Amino acid sequence: MTMADQPLTELIYAALDAGQGRLPVHPAVTARAEALLQAERPTATGLATLIGNDPVLACNLFRAANSAFYQGLPKIVTIDEAITRIGLDQAAEVIRRTCRDGQNAARGRLLSRYLPPLWQHSFGSALGARWLAERCGYQTLAKQAHLAGLLHDIGKWLLLASFEQLADSDGGIVLADQLIAAVLENLHVDVGLQLIADWHLPDEFARVVGGHHQAGVDGQDLVVTLVRLANLGCHKVGLGWKSDPDLVLPTTAEAQFLGIDEITLAEYEIMLEDRFQLAPAGAGSNSPAFQGERR
Repeated sequence: MTMADQPLTELIYAALDAGQGRLPVHPAVTARAEALLQAERPTATGLATLIGNDPVLACNLFRAANSAFYQGLPKIVTIDEAITRIGLDQAAEVIRRTCRDGQNAARGRLLSRYLPPLWQHSFGSALGARWLAERCGYQTLAKQAHLAGLLHDIGKWLLLASFEQLADSDGGIVLADQLIAAVLENLHVDVGLQLIADWHLPDEFARVVGGHHQAGVDGQDLVVTLVRLANLGCHKVGLGWKSDPDLVLPTTAEAQFLGIDEITLAEYEIMLEDRFQLAPAGAGSNSPAFQGERR
């Protein structure tokens, strides 16, 4: 039986298993990591800032900090706590290994096209969720909201790696853009939840991965609601693959639940546009550059 005779979902999940969790890392993140680690001994602050810029680095850090070695201890849910638990040297090694594995993953046209906007959307959602938390008076949730926004689409990173692996295999299958979009939209939540379970990541991450597309607003989970609104704001300004300039953020269930007024949401859009050097929503094509957060 050839690959073309098998169900696409089976091929995708087989590629995910074969990839053994190798997630692609944005080349600019790899370059920044190499510069940081080649300099003088990096500080906890420097490592935390770098990891807070990228969902793949964050996932691998939490995988190490919540591994079987620490079984019986509370799950670590913040970057600072994770670095403290495993130590600076081990955190630096996690970054090196993650970047190396990301470089060894199959790389072709799909990753070069899809990875930059995926990173932009993930990091934009992280900045947005934190910004909204602070403006809504939930300062104590700001760091958690940032991390949740960063990781909410982690399933898409795995799926992109599987697509590239399928294209790179013998008798490789190259998927059309519309099919890629449909698979990403329909499978990324389930794949992300499976990653969190397999890597023993905290339940807090599973809630945002599983809840950011659910119908209705869960009044019991403010972080998920903040990420959902941040996600919509990124779509509004065209940060990532999807652009929806006609979206009216003040009318969304998330904005109404959080009680955010129209002026604040306009300021939120401006923050994203300025941070990623975007044209105003609806004003034309956007091509944001890589700009990680610095402390």
